[in-house]
Amino acid sequence: MRIAAVAVASAALVAAGATAAVAAPAPASSITLKASKSTVKSGDVVTFTGQADGLKEGSKVTLQVKDGSKWVSLPATAKVSKAAYKLTDKFDKKGVEVLRVKDGSTVSKNVSVTVR
Repeated sequence: MRIAAVAVASAALVAAGATAAVAAPAPASSITLKASKSTVKSGDVVTFTGQADGLKEGSKVTLQVKDGSKWVSLPATAKVSKAAYKLTDKFDKKGVEVLRVKDGSTVSKNVSVTVR
């Protein structure tokens, strides 16, 4: 009888622990983006920095520019190190460039850089 009671109690504890492990939400990931300059001359280099919380160490973030209604990935990429990243790009096309960084489905808020 005691063995049966211990077995039932153990099974209940294991089931409760398994439920708690399954119910735990995955950590949310987020990326911030900051441009070193908001207005530059054509050909100037802009440095982009940000925090990448919840992304794996070594994840690659890609700088994207808005082209009409779609986002186009630029060659500028950086690896996440200690939950941060830094990358640079040069802009030659005059006007306002709307940019963001992306890693998988995680994207930053947009920033704008005016190129004169």
